[in-house]
Amino acid sequence: MAPKENTKAPYRATKRLKAAERRSLILEAAASILLEQGFSALTVRNTSEVAGIRMATLQYYFPSRQHLFEAAFGSIVDKTWAEMMNTVDQHDTLDATDHLQQFVEAMCNSTFNSPLVGFFIELWAAARVHAYAAKIMVNYYEDALEVFIKLIRAAHPKHSVQKSRRLATLALSIVEGQTVFNQINALTSQPMGVPTTVVVDTIMGLISE
Repeated sequence: MAPKENTKAPYRATKRLKAAERRSLILEAAASILLEQGFSALTVRNTSEVAGIRMATLQYYFPSRQHLFEAAFGSIVDKTWAEMMNTVDQHDTLDATDHLQQFVEAMCNSTFNSPLVGFFIELWAAARVHAYAAKIMVNYYEDALEVFIKLIRAAHPKHSVQKSRRLATLALSIVEGQTVFNQINALTSQPMGVPTTVVVDTIMGLISE
């Protein structure tokens, strides 16, 4: 039998890393665990092994699982938002309405990212029993709503902040619902939900009213 490939970084190789590099390595390891193995698999010990960093060193940067999770979640979200907004910003010649539609399409397309969606589904469940997970989810959705509201108001200046927030909340709810159906589609042979184009058109229609 061929020896199993060791994907963990050797401790010796991480000794000379600068503080920022070591912290980044830890977060990369934690993020990979969350996306590939799930919320319950994230532990300080597991992360130290994947990162190839001693537990004592890891705990210098992240004293607890909660601190580690919060930072890793932030890293995942920052990367996801950066990729999504980069897609939107590539169309810098578009007007505000088209810019909004590009954002809605990017949000809908993100629902096909199975590792990311699987992680969020676990996080929703974790939020029921962990106050810090619930707080993180609230902050995430508030940030997402703020982006939505800003784009809605740019495309439809006559909409009040209150109306824009209601529309943004409704739009985000539709996207999240489509996320669940897309995951069901990936697991079963019985298709559910509607095509992405229909979701985008529906959201844009609601916002324009």
